[in-house]
Amino acid sequence: MSAKKNRNSVPAASAPQAAATARPAPVAAAAEPVAPAPVAWIDSPDPRKRQFAKIFQVALWIYIAALFLLAFDQWFNWGIFGPKVPPVP
Repeated sequence: MSAKKNRNSVPAASAPQAAATARPAPVAAAAEPVAPAPVAWIDSPDPRKRQFAKIFQVALWIYIAALFLLAFDQWFNWGIFGPKVPPVP
């Protein structure tokens, strides 16, 4: 047993009144020009932008690889980016 009343059971006397007070559906606005969604450079239809995006991506990966190589060089004392530091006595 529920304390809530069933929403679907509307008395017959109030049914026409409910329909009369309902708001009409909003009318769609005129077709406004919609700007196209922005496209990533790597997916651009322009070949120059795609080429620039590929070059930038390769340069970014080379930079990240150099940072990792520098970190490993300092950690393992390989001497790639400068003279080897003698061990501290």
